[in-house]
Formats: sequence, structure tokens, C-alpha cells
Amino acid sequence: MQHLKTALIFADGKLGVGLGHISRCSALKEELESQNFKAELLDSTLLDSFSFTSYDLIAIDSYILPLESYILATQHAKICLFFDDTLRLDYPKGIIINNASGVNFQAYAQKYKNHTLFLGDKFTLLQQAFKLQTPPKLNPTLKRCLITLGGEDILKLNTPIASALLSAFPNLEIHCITKDSKLLPKSVITRSNLSAKEMAQHICAMDFCVCACGQSLREILSCGIPAIALEVAANQNANLKSFKSCTLNLPKTYQLSHSTITKKIIDFVESYQDLTLRQKHQTLAQSLLKHQNLWQSALKNF
Repeated sequence: MQHLKTALIFADGKLGVGLGHISRCSALKEELESQNFKAELLDSTLLDSFSFTSYDLIAIDSYILPLESYILATQHAKICLFFDDTLRLDYPKGIIINNASGVNFQAYAQKYKNHTLFLGDKFTLLQQAFKLQTPPKLNPTLKRCLITLGGEDILKLNTPIASALLSAFPNLEIHCITKDSKLLPKSVITRSNLSAKEMAQHICAMDFCVCACGQSLREILSCGIPAIALEVAANQNANLKSFKSCTLNLPKTYQLSHSTITKKIIDFVESYQDLTLRQKHQTLAQSLLKHQNLWQSALKNF
């Protein structure tokens, strides 16, 4: 009988700035389970008080946990995986992961000389619900838009963007992933707490999406839907670079005023009235997303 390996995954949820940590760690959980791991996904706030035994693997995806939490994890696992988008800490021994194709390989190799590095799009993580979607035939006219800017909407853009779109395009049906539906215009259709399958289906029903440049951007493009991508935090820069050629995008959105952002989005929507441009971006995105994935071979070696 084959030994069932054990894994714990800790990801920012309650204190995280977005949904990307949970989404990519859910994808990691799927990969682990396909390789005979019994994996459990927990909020990162539980790590320091967790009753550890001994595990084959512990993974951490956090912008919040201090170095001491990572050191604690290494004391209870044969191998540790640490997601890092910003060269944030001097991590203890383990594997560092940054799977954006725009990652600065040299910077990681220089800082983490004694670590194993999983860098670039060959280590992409995407949940099956998004992988299984077939890119739709795009509609000639724009009728439905989805705004999804992360779990916390850190720049408080949902309301100004929705209001600006309604004013400029009165016939546009606007959907928004948000926990604060009361802040939005009444005509906006809101959703929250969707499963991966529900989220994928919801995205596929749209003509375009306004999104941040984290994990959600990859998920939207995988579904074949054109995206207006906003760099709402500096740690999203590598991912923005990865998909710059197949999106309409606004670098360093976090440095701009709400009025500047909404004006630019209106201009982008005007540009996306051109079906040919949307088709071009859909084709480019699908091409960029097709690459060799090394997760299965890497996990077999654990």
C-alpha cells in the first residue's frame, strides 16, 4: 500500500489583502492531492498556535506572518514551501515560489542563494475549475462587466468604478464580487463567497472584467474573457508584466487618484468596443497560458 503523505498549507484569508492567496493555495492543494498527499488548507492566523505533529510538507502563502512563523514551520516538516512575490523575508531553509512569468530571476537567485527556487510560469497554479473552461466566442457588443478587485478592495475602487461605468454606459450590466454590497449603486449585481466552479462560471458569463493583477487575472484570462487589469499593489507588478500584451492595463494604479483611474477605465471600455481587439487579446492570452507545468514532476521528488 502506497504511503499517504501529509501536508499543511497556511494562506492569508482573514487578514490578507485579497483572495489570491486562498485561490492559488487551493490549486496547490489540488496538485498535492493528485500526488497522494493528504492536504489541509488553513488560515495563516492559525499557524503560530497550531498543534503540530510531523508533516511531509508545510506551505505558507502570506504577506503578514513574521519570520518566526516560518522558522516554526520548518521544525515540523520535512520540506517547506514559501510563496514570495516581493523578496519579503530572509526565509529559513526551504523552497521559494514565485510563479509569475515576469519574475526577476536574478534578484531571487542573488537573495536566496541557499534555497531551491520555483520561479516562472512553469510553476503556475490554477484550480481545475478554471483550467476546464473553454474560451467562449466573444459577443460583438459589450453587455456584461464583472468588477473583482480582491477580498478587501484595498483601494476602495468598487464604488467609483461601478458608478463611472453606469454613467458612461447606462445599458451595461455590472456585476461585482464584494462583501460590501450596500456601498454600491443599487443596479449593480453583487456576489460573494463563490466556489471556484461558481466563480469560473460567473466569469464566463461576462463580456469583460475589471480586475486586479493577482491570481484573479490569470483565472479570468484562462476562462477566455478580456480583462482591464489594475495594478492595485506593488507586489502585482511581475504578474502585470506577464500579461501586459493581452490586456488593457493600468500600471501603478495605487499611485493614482480615483478620478484618474475611472477616466482611464472608461477609455479602456471604449477601446474594448472593438471586437477585433478583444479577440486578439483572447488569442494572445491563451497562447501565453500554454506552457509546460513542472508541478507534478517536482512533487514526485518530495
